[in-house]
Amino acid sequence: MSVAEDLKDIEVLNLRSEPVRLGYLWLEHSVVLTFVRHFGCMLCREQAAELHQAVAGIHRCGAELVIVGCGEPEHAVDFCKTQNINTPVYVDPEKKAYAAAGLKRGLWSSLRPKAWLNSVRAYRAGMRQGPTQGDPWQQGGVFVFRPGNVTAFAYVSDAAGDHPPVDEVLAAV
Repeated sequence: MSVAEDLKDIEVLNLRSEPVRLGYLWLEHSVVLTFVRHFGCMLCREQAAELHQAVAGIHRCGAELVIVGCGEPEHAVDFCKTQNINTPVYVDPEKKAYAAAGLKRGLWSSLRPKAWLNSVRAYRAGMRQGPTQGDPWQQGGVFVFRPGNVTAFAYVSDAAGDHPPVDEVLAAV
């Protein structure tokens, strides 16, 4: 089975705490599904900003950028406001989608030297750490799904701040 197949029946919550089945998001058009570590993470803010800058290109390809975090809906609302995000954002407080997508979780992946170097990069880019709003040991990933539950791109972060190049994501869209 593909990651899209594994995720299609899992429900996440929208900003109003209403359940949304993930597979519904790519039923009619492609989706760039981005899992962030937690909503206060400066590395996740960096990734969201990078992808948000590419959202016009994503839309030109007929796709949508969607962000999923493991916090609570109020964390996602705050994230959208502070990061000026106007793309769909959902929460997975039980991390069922994270597990089904095969995303990593652990102390080492969050604190290893590569994560520290990534933090320096994000800090130099102007990102700042916010309060922990979700699981700080959870890692993220980026996927491109197409209608028919096709997984066109899959990137599982190895360490905090390990993001795929945006041009690779756009090429998969």
